[in-house]
Amino acid sequence: MSGFSTSEFATLLDELIAAKADESEAECAGPSVPFGFVPSSEAVEELWANVPGEVVASLYRRTGLESLAENAPGIETPDPPEEPLPPADPAAIAAELKIAYARWPKDFDRIRREFARDNHPDKVAPDRRERALARMQIANMLIDRAKRNAAAKR
Repeated sequence: MSGFSTSEFATLLDELIAAKADESEAECAGPSVPFGFVPSSEAVEELWANVPGEVVASLYRRTGLESLAENAPGIETPDPPEEPLPPADPAAIAAELKIAYARWPKDFDRIRREFARDNHPDKVAPDRRERALARMQIANMLIDRAKRNAAAKR
């Protein structure tokens, strides 16, 4: 058996231990960026001011932090677009009610309740109450007429 002498093995072992120690020191080294490099709050605000507002607002929306978007520097939160008023045309309301499918008095009552649940003037914004009142009156007139016609056919 040729091979290592005890002194050669001890030297090899010492070299391996030293290399392992160097690796662990490199892993435990401090931060690669010095602490003095962290930007000040003014620099952060300047950075945000240069980012387009819609980009930042979309980031806040994706993370669920819309309330923070109002106070973020450089962001102007746009007002949501105003929804158009629902139609007050009797034909459009009749199509929405789907009266043609009703046959029994209880069907007409159900349709009236469902329409009132979604369109009653007390449940809409104050600026939309007048339109809601007109829609409810038209819907009630259409439902009453269809209910009378259905009763007359029997």
